[in-house]
Amino acid sequence: MKMSWYHRMLLSYAPLFFVVISVLIFSFFSILNNSAQKQIAMTDDSIARKVMQAVDANLKASEQMTIKEIFTDEKLKDFYTYTTGDKTLFDYFVISHKLDDFSSLLPFSSSIYMYNEQSGKILSRNGLSDLDQFGDRDFLLAAYHAKTAPAGWTSPRSYREFIHDSSEEQVVSLVKFFPLDGIKQGAVVVNIRVRALVGFIKDLTRYDAGFIRLLTSNLEPFDRNMMLQNQSTSVQELKRERILSEYTGWLYMPSGQRDQKLSLMSQFNDLWIIVGIATIIIGVFWFTFITHRHYKPIQSIAVRINDYSKRKSSELAGVNELKFIELAIDNLLERTSQYEKLHKDDLLIRRRQVLVDWLEGHRLMNETEWRQETTRLQLPSQFDRLAVAVMEIDRYAHFISDYSSRDQYLLKFVVSNVLQEVAQNEGIFVWNEWVEPQQMAVMFYLSDSQEQDGNKIYDFMKKLQDWILANLEFTVSVGIGPETQTLGNIPQSYAEAKKHLSYKPVFGLGSLIGSRDVHAKTEGRIFPHLQSVRTIVKSFRTDDGQWQTHMISLFHALKKGRFSQGDINHISNYLIYHLNKELMEMTGEAQELWTTEYKPVLEALVEHSEKLEEWHERLVMLLSELEPRVRAARYARNNHELICQVKVYIETNYYDCDLSLNRISDHFEMNPRYLSKLFKEEFGEKFIDYLVRIRLEEAQRLLLMTDLPVQTIAERVGYVHVISFHRAFKNALGIPPGDFRKKTEVNSKG
Repeated sequence: MKMSWYHRMLLSYAPLFFVVISVLIFSFFSILNNSAQKQIAMTDDSIARKVMQAVDANLKASEQMTIKEIFTDEKLKDFYTYTTGDKTLFDYFVISHKLDDFSSLLPFSSSIYMYNEQSGKILSRNGLSDLDQFGDRDFLLAAYHAKTAPAGWTSPRSYREFIHDSSEEQVVSLVKFFPLDGIKQGAVVVNIRVRALVGFIKDLTRYDAGFIRLLTSNLEPFDRNMMLQNQSTSVQELKRERILSEYTGWLYMPSGQRDQKLSLMSQFNDLWIIVGIATIIIGVFWFTFITHRHYKPIQSIAVRINDYSKRKSSELAGVNELKFIELAIDNLLERTSQYEKLHKDDLLIRRRQVLVDWLEGHRLMNETEWRQETTRLQLPSQFDRLAVAVMEIDRYAHFISDYSSRDQYLLKFVVSNVLQEVAQNEGIFVWNEWVEPQQMAVMFYLSDSQEQDGNKIYDFMKKLQDWILANLEFTVSVGIGPETQTLGNIPQSYAEAKKHLSYKPVFGLGSLIGSRDVHAKTEGRIFPHLQSVRTIVKSFRTDDGQWQTHMISLFHALKKGRFSQGDINHISNYLIYHLNKELMEMTGEAQELWTTEYKPVLEALVEHSEKLEEWHERLVMLLSELEPRVRAARYARNNHELICQVKVYIETNYYDCDLSLNRISDHFEMNPRYLSKLFKEEFGEKFIDYLVRIRLEEAQRLLLMTDLPVQTIAERVGYVHVISFHRAFKNALGIPPGDFRKKTEVNSKG
């Protein structure tokens, strides 16, 4: 059967058309893929630079703060002015406490120790130790005796504070000599934990797999876990561009995990281009050959065939071209969306960091800086008054056990969105960020037209609480800070909000706590009894046999007052809160007894005790039952008897001015740091805090029961210098010893 001209033309040109178009499409996608990879690489490079700038800024801040604090603070400089016997243990304790406070202000999780060359002593947050007993001795001496001063931060290294420590941690260190110029007297070493540094980078990028990899100058990764997981590094990763920090000398390298799906086509990029060009050339020759071959048979009807072929070719080309354009546009929109998302994520990270630094008092801004910063963060800058509230998820331990990480993030996202919707409905602008896993800070922009007594904020947060209670399976408590008209008072408002939130055990779950609520509780005479509750718990924990006496005193005090059932429930919740805090610091067996058996019973006791006598009897019975079991768990430990001997030794020799942790350690032949750790685990109190408390309790007794001068009392309780006694007494009780004696005499006469 002869084939018609129509079918011959169709069969001749259709394969050519589809082959050429197919090859061109693949070639175009190959080129587009290559372009997309370059764009992603540029984006990765930009993010790596941003991360480098953030890390360098924090490290520079740490270095500047160290130089300013160590070399200007008189208490810390006093450590280097060493003369044998001129410092007491308390003086070193003050310096160590100051050093501990300063380390908590640094941007990353850090530790600091100071070295005095003349005395050969090392002072850290854990106390004073000799150079020979110091675990970081080799690094310190190598840096101290180097010909040139160490420049900048070191690469990751192993660090342990005491030679008997079995565990080590990876840190990067900064060494500064004291003084900055002149003859060296000692050194200051700042250690930043590598895991805190790596975690900071992961938090910045919000990518758990390590989107930005931090390397040393020798291309060794900071994250040892990542190094073990990626022992076989691909050639493409070795060729990947690295960002060098001029400040630290470290390298920042994007991991390139996002463009792995495009790697297959990119391997054949050049091949597809060659195939595309070759196909076009072959198509031109094929088209010419077919046209020439079919020209003569169709010469008579050339016009009709020409019109038909144009029309048909136009239809086919139109269909494929539109489809191709649609796919190309979708691909480009997807890439654009990815880029915009990265920009938005970076903006959210900067918003959260700025708010946290501002609320915590790490960064103070004037009005000009405030306007500039809010413009960069796309936030309004106009306000009449500002106020801060802190919202906390109740029973957070149950929250994280009931929901997966993904569900937790989703629920927090829902709460944030609902808060913004309520703010929009109320005509209020709020800036909210999750500053802790369980806490969200909310800053209110208030105008003069809105109420100034705090009712607006109360009503706002109450609506949010009601919505969460009705729609979600958890509750939240809120602490509200005072309103302010100045930017500099925002950290104080935030601190007050957190302080109010800390009273949640008294007010109960799902509470809304502000200054007026705390004031009302104080007027209701609940707060004076909270100290008695803490005394009962501390006595129970230390097993001194006095908790029942304190419990009876609390019962009689409550019986004399006018307290509602709600007040008793608040006191009970406060008792459970502190019992949980103390017992969870003990051994695993004691923790198990508390969490599985006694805590649920105590919580049920709060709900079902209707009479104060019934509440007291059942509470005493329950704690009396728990006491021997906790004691048995404590005695089961091999070191219990020894630590009890240490406690008796302190109570017997507290008046000795030379009594110190080192002396007791020598007496019992133990390492000072290990002894301090065991003492804290056994009694929930540091050695130095316990010694000071024993001395001050005896000092109070002598002030009340005798007419001895303050100087004599100070010497009797172990203080060589009366100034040290005055300072310790005032720090503990809020007033000097002389005023304490006068105030007590006035109260007794009244």
